[in-house]
Amino acid sequence: MKRVFIAPSLLDAKLAVDALSSLGIVTHIFNVNAAGALGEVPFMQVQPEVWVDDDAQEARACEALAGLRDAPPRDEKTCAHCGEPNPGNFLSCWQCGRALPD
Repeated sequence: MKRVFIAPSLLDAKLAVDALSSLGIVTHIFNVNAAGALGEVPFMQVQPEVWVDDDAQEARACEALAGLRDAPPRDEKTCAHCGEPNPGNFLSCWQCGRALPD
């Protein structure tokens, strides 16, 4: 097993695991419940860590995670009804609920 990512939060670790799982890379998260020990032990020892099962997948996993980290943000979509800007991956406006243009 090889560690490929130290996450700032459990949510970030789970997002990384989901991305790697979609590529067929088997992973594990260590320190899932360690946040409760924060303050008693150094913070670097309680951060969630993503590990890959197969050492041969380490480079592929690191490359995939770097691609996610360096990906440019998606363009914004402006709602034609209320004028609210929305992230590019939204299908409907978070403000008024109307469908956004493709």
